[in-house]
Amino acid sequence: MITLLLGLVAIVAREVITMRCRLLLLALILVSSAFASEARATTADIRSITCGEYLAMPAAPSSKFSAWMTGWFAYESRRTFVDFDLHRTNVASVRGWCQSNPSASVMAGLEKSMGVTAVPNATLDFNKITCGTWLAYGPADQEFVRYFMSGYYNAAASNSLLDFDRLQRNSSAVVTYCKKNKSRTLPTAIQNRAT
Repeated sequence: MITLLLGLVAIVAREVITMRCRLLLLALILVSSAFASEARATTADIRSITCGEYLAMPAAPSSKFSAWMTGWFAYESRRTFVDFDLHRTNVASVRGWCQSNPSASVMAGLEKSMGVTAVPNATLDFNKITCGTWLAYGPADQEFVRYFMSGYYNAAASNSLLDFDRLQRNSSAVVTYCKKNKSRTLPTAIQNRAT
């Protein structure tokens, strides 16, 4: 009887210890998740991003950042068009420059590498994009234009801060506006809905 009782006590003790370990593990996971979500940047000052950081970005954030920077420099050279070929050439050029200058700012690489004086081979004047046309684009092209235009308008406002949360909020408002006003231009939608 004592042996049986000791066995039951051992099982209960093991279960209590196992449950405590599970609770402790769950608490650690929740705490680390909270810190990780706080640590995720929702804004980025483009002037402070180094080439090494840019080269280390996964493909999707790198693509968004590149589109935003293309818009930024399009404003700087007062181009209102999206030149997809020039964009790809400039991204390759900046990435090549960054390989040799990982501690330099991406902005310096962009200024040295981008063909802002290149003869435009414009494929799309964003002032003429209608809401309906933009909504009909595939997700990747929609995203490119969204980030390009965000970079463009931020450069116009002398703002070097890429605020992902703000961009998402504004994008949602612009999409809602565009669904109701398909014949309006995308810049009109942005001016009416973006904050």
